[in-house]
Amino acid sequence: MGQRHDLRCSKCGYEIDAMLGIGMLYSPENIFTGQTPLLNELVDDQLTVKEALKRVKLGETIADDYGHALYACPKDFYLFEKFYFKVGSFEPKYHCQYCDTVLEQVTFAKGTAGTTKLKFIGQDKFWQCPRCGNDAMVETAFENWD
Repeated sequence: MGQRHDLRCSKCGYEIDAMLGIGMLYSPENIFTGQTPLLNELVDDQLTVKEALKRVKLGETIADDYGHALYACPKDFYLFEKFYFKVGSFEPKYHCQYCDTVLEQVTFAKGTAGTTKLKFIGQDKFWQCPRCGNDAMVETAFENWD
C-alpha cells in the first residue's frame, strides 16, 4: 500500500504532494512484463524504460523495493516524486528539471515537534527548502492509497 504525503516548508510554504510506495496493481508482472508494462506510465524517460525491460527479458532480477519515492536535487534542493526500481544493477537516473543535476532519494527523518526533516539516503546531508533554506517540513495531509 502506498502513502500520500502533503509536505510544506514550515517557513515559506514551498510544498509537494507526493504519492509514495506502491498500489495493489503494482505486481512485478504488471510493471515489467506483458504487452503494455506499467513501467511505460511510471517513468517518463523511454530510454530508461527500454533498458529496464530489456534486462527483465534477459532474466535479470527485479529488486523487491520498487515504488514511488521522494527525490531531491542535491544542488538546488527542489523535490520530485519519481518511480524507483532496480533490475540487476540498473537503476534509473533522474535529473533535476531546473539544473540537470542527478536527483538523489530522500527519506523522512525526525524533526522537532510537529515537523519533519528530509535526509538524503546514505548521507548525513539534510534537505533544505530551495526558496528559503529552512530544513523543516510540516505534513498538512496524509492518507493511504492502493
